[in-house]
Amino acid sequence: MALVGTTPPHVHDYSYITIHSLSTTTLMDGYQADFLSGINLRLPGLTAAQKRLRAPLISDSKEFELRYTHFSIVMNKSRKFAFFVATNIDGFKWNAEVKDRITFAKDRNILDEHQIGDELYDFYKSVSNNDFDKGHIAKFRDPQWGDSTTVKKAADETMKYSNCVPQHHTLNRGAWKSLEDYIVKKFTKDNGADGRKVSVFAGPVLLKSDPYYIDLIDGKPLQIPCHFYKVVVYRNKKDKLSAVAFIMSQENILREHNFVVDEKQDVRGVKVTRETADVDFFEDFKTGEPYQVRIDFVEQVTGLKFSLNKVVQPYTKKESTKIIYKRVEVPVSREAFIKIPLKDRPLNFEFERIKL
Repeated sequence: MALVGTTPPHVHDYSYITIHSLSTTTLMDGYQADFLSGINLRLPGLTAAQKRLRAPLISDSKEFELRYTHFSIVMNKSRKFAFFVATNIDGFKWNAEVKDRITFAKDRNILDEHQIGDELYDFYKSVSNNDFDKGHIAKFRDPQWGDSTTVKKAADETMKYSNCVPQHHTLNRGAWKSLEDYIVKKFTKDNGADGRKVSVFAGPVLLKSDPYYIDLIDGKPLQIPCHFYKVVVYRNKKDKLSAVAFIMSQENILREHNFVVDEKQDVRGVKVTRETADVDFFEDFKTGEPYQVRIDFVEQVTGLKFSLNKVVQPYTKKESTKIIYKRVEVPVSREAFIKIPLKDRPLNFEFERIKL
């Protein structure tokens, strides 16, 4: 998750990355539906329209699942970002030992035209500083479990643009990172049949109304996802299969700094003229509660189906879509715009009021 436009720190900070191309890679077993006992948790279902937008594999045009070590990806070839990434995490075997810099590259198992890479993240070099981190969907450390060889391979495989979304560093290093850390450090510590196992589905919410990046990318307008979701399936303290969901938004942040515009004709440097939403709503929140949502809301906004009807879903609060979208905005903090080295980034959000 490298910050665009800064000088890389010490070599052992893995989050800063160099960009090259990779040759076609061998696909692995990927996400496992039977990873948690007692449930066959298949990949999220897509609508008929979404299925037509899947990016096919170069090796087989009838296959769409990019299978890597402990995680799988299905790409949207039109938006050039993932519909979802599904990850199995075994906390008992978790051994995140890879910390050195690794090459970040286009995924050679799908066409370059079906993914976004350094043409976006390096754009600042010639025109503007967009302050986007390269945000992992399957976190760099999440699939790092097993023996050393497997851990190294899993780490390498997360460093593909198919597993990447543009996230402003305010989101990527604040609330989103805290949630990612929480999943590994908290969810995987409970006891039970699968007390140290969780399955995670994550990705951008690809809305038709997403704004456009302020400048053309490769000569074309590019819509930037503003909202990101995570669905976590785990065993609770009573050993019952449970699932919770979260959404966070960077829309206010992007609009505050004029990184995006609403209409194609406004691309190429025309600033946003409409007022941004009031973000004072979040100033009193220091927990993860504002970002927790019902799983059926994630299904509603993404079009995905998670097949979790028989799983305990402790968060049941019903709200209007408008209210939810307002409260999942990550605050626009002036201090957060100071470029703190990634190795020193603090955990600013505590997740104490989540319903589990």
